[in-house]
Amino acid sequence: MRRVFLALLLVLTVLAVTTLRAPAAWVGDALASRTKLRLVDARGTVWAGSALLGITNGRETTLIPGRLEWQVTSLRAGRLWVRASHDWLATPLELGLSMQNLAFMSGSARVPAAVLAAAGAPFNTLRPGGMLELRWADTEVTGRAVTGELQIDWRDAQSALSPVVPLGTYRLRVAGNGGPPSLDLQTLTGPLQLRGKGTIEGSHVKFSGIATAEREMQPALNGLLGLLGMRSGDKVLLAIDT
Repeated sequence: MRRVFLALLLVLTVLAVTTLRAPAAWVGDALASRTKLRLVDARGTVWAGSALLGITNGRETTLIPGRLEWQVTSLRAGRLWVRASHDWLATPLELGLSMQNLAFMSGSARVPAAVLAAAGAPFNTLRPGGMLELRWADTEVTGRAVTGELQIDWRDAQSALSPVVPLGTYRLRVAGNGGPPSLDLQTLTGPLQLRGKGTIEGSHVKFSGIATAEREMQPALNGLLGLLGMRSGDKVLLAIDT
C-alpha cells in the first residue's frame, strides 16, 4: 500500500507541475483547432503568457501589430476567468471559459479596417481602409446560441478599388437573444449607401442587402458597385451565403 501511495503521489505531482507550467503554445494549439486565429512566438504559460496574434486564410498567416497578453485571474461561477490585454482594446477584456460556453464582459476596441484583408474574400480584394470601432455588451455564447450584442462602426471607410475617399461610415449590429445572432447593416453617412440583414449559425453566414450610390457620385462608384454584387437597375444586390 505504501508503494501504491508513493506512486500515486508521484503521478499527481507530475500532473500538477505539468499543469502549472503548461506552455503558452498550448493556447495557440487550442485556437488553431477551432478558429482562424493563430498565436505566434507564444511565451509564458497557459496561465500567464503573451503572443503575437495572427489570422490565417488557410494558405498564409497575417500578423496583427501589437502583442496579446493574458492572465488567468480566478475560478468562479463554474468558469475560468481570463484577462486579455492588447493595444487595440480600450480596457482589458474579461473572458469566462467553461465546458459549456464562453462569456465575456462589456468593452470596446479600435481596430484598423485594413486588418480585414487577412480574413480573405471579399476583403482581400476590396483592401479596406479606415477605422473599426467596436463596442459589445456582456455576452454569452453557447454553441450556436448567443445572448448579447456587438456593434461595429466602420468610420471613414475606404477601398483601394475606389477613388472616392471616404466612402462613408457604416454600422453593423450583431445581436442575439438566446439563439443564432442576427445581422443588421446600415449607412450612417456617405455617398455609398449600404443596408442589409442576415443571420449567423455557427460558421454559416447568410446575408442579403442592397448597395446604391448617390446620384452625383454614381460615375465614380460604378466600378466598386460592380464588384460588390449583381446589378439590378441602379442598385446592386448584396449576398453572402457561406
